[in-house]
Amino acid sequence: MQSSKPRPASDDLRQSLRAATSEIHANLHLHAGFASIQNGTIGLIAYRSLLVRLYGFHVAFEAAFRVESDRSDWLREDLAALSAGGRPTLDEIPRCTALTSSHTPSARLGALYVVEGSTLGGRYLARSLEPLLGSAGNVGRRFFLGRGADTTPAWNAFLARMTSSARTIAEHRETVEAAVRTFSIYQEWLNGWRPVAQ
Repeated sequence: MQSSKPRPASDDLRQSLRAATSEIHANLHLHAGFASIQNGTIGLIAYRSLLVRLYGFHVAFEAAFRVESDRSDWLREDLAALSAGGRPTLDEIPRCTALTSSHTPSARLGALYVVEGSTLGGRYLARSLEPLLGSAGNVGRRFFLGRGADTTPAWNAFLARMTSSARTIAEHRETVEAAVRTFSIYQEWLNGWRPVAQ
């Protein structure tokens, strides 16, 4: 028997996600590491340290949500290229422990909304790394380049998948709450990064 409760429209879900996460998203744009990339002032040691911090989150996220290790692979590539894989070793890098491995399909979508959406601004940050890494190739910026020209199509495909299945009001709420929770964990984890003297 189908539920008699009305289902929110897919556009409503996207609007709810944008509204619920807008403040945290704006705060992340002001994060000292990302801001220093944007204004071209980040140094190599600080950049390596930021990549290490990002690695600790994404390895944990991929394990908790059983997703492909694309992002951690890209970060491994960057850390190896910048000779940062030895100190600390990849196995010694602290992992984000706030991410749990118990979640419903709706909550999983909310968490993936955060990580998938983060790739959209990555290509801009990759260009902003030119003062530090030069303008040629992918060296040291593979993580921020993400899927390259396929980034926007992949994001649109994820949105279509997220909003295509029938969703109850409770599932809608669960997806939004999971997105907010994941964004908050991500923000708190990145707040553990500190600028490093060059």
